[in-house]
Parts: sequence; structure tokens; C-alpha cells
Amino acid sequence: MRKVLKFLLLISICFLAIGLGNCVKANSIDSISMDIYIDKNGNAKVTEVWNCDANQGTEVYHPYYNLGKSEIQNFSVSEGSTSYSVLSSWHTSASFSEKAYKCGINYIEDGVELCWGISKYGKHTYTVNYEITNFVSSLTDSQMIYWTLIPHNFSNEIGKAYIKIH
Repeated sequence: MRKVLKFLLLISICFLAIGLGNCVKANSIDSISMDIYIDKNGNAKVTEVWNCDANQGTEVYHPYYNLGKSEIQNFSVSEGSTSYSVLSSWHTSASFSEKAYKCGINYIEDGVELCWGISKYGKHTYTVNYEITNFVSSLTDSQMIYWTLIPHNFSNEIGKAYIKIH
């Protein structure tokens, strides 16, 4: 009887280990790399590269809050040689297929969300481009850059972030 119990316990542990190994993880962001070029007028041209694994949901997004006098313009997303279609308005409740290979800006109460469809589940490398007007603020005695480029309460954990401002 003892051998049977040990055998059943061993089998249970094996099934548990196999089951845990095959669990689908939530969406994860391995890294985000941001290259921000500031022109002589204080506007920023931003290129982001996102390496992520998307296993659920319909979209990926980058929120910006409290834009003040700044605006996001010329937003685009690509993956490899595929350029996403830019929608004039983004509907967060649209279906997976309606968002596939599309991107757009979702205007929220205190800012914007730069959104794009996942298109298919799995690993992705997205290239996101946009401009931010009035990125540099003029003060009475100087100029400053004061932005939260990676939100602190982001919906997904980010493995690594690299930001270059030049």
C-alpha cells in the first residue's frame, strides 16, 4: 500500500510540474528602448522598440498623462516590414480582428494612450514612432524637460528600459 501511495504522489507531482510549466503567462514586455531626438524648437521625435510577448487581450498601449501644451502627432507602428494602418480614432472595445495591424490614439480624460493591435499572439518586436510638440518647456530663466516616459503604474511589468535623449 505504501508503494502505491508513493507512486501516486510521484505521478501527482509530475502532472503538477508539467501543468505549471505549460501555464500561459500574461502579456509581458521584455524591453522598451526609446530614442528621443529634440529639435531646435523643443519638439521631440520619438522612436520606441518594444520586445514583448502577447498571449492575451487585443492591444498594446503606451499611455501619456498630463500633456499640458504638448500634443502627440504623426503616430505610426510597424513590425518588421509590416506598417500598421493608422486609424483616426481608436476604439478600445473593438475586436481582435478589427484591431489587427492597426494603430491609433485613444484620448482619455487626463492624457492619451498610443494603441496598436496585437494582430497575433506570440513574441513581437514593434517599432513605434511619433512626435511630441513642446517637449521642452520654457521657464522664465531656463528650459526644462519634465516627463514620465514610462508610467509607474503600467499594466505590464517591463523587464528593461533604455531611454536616450539627444
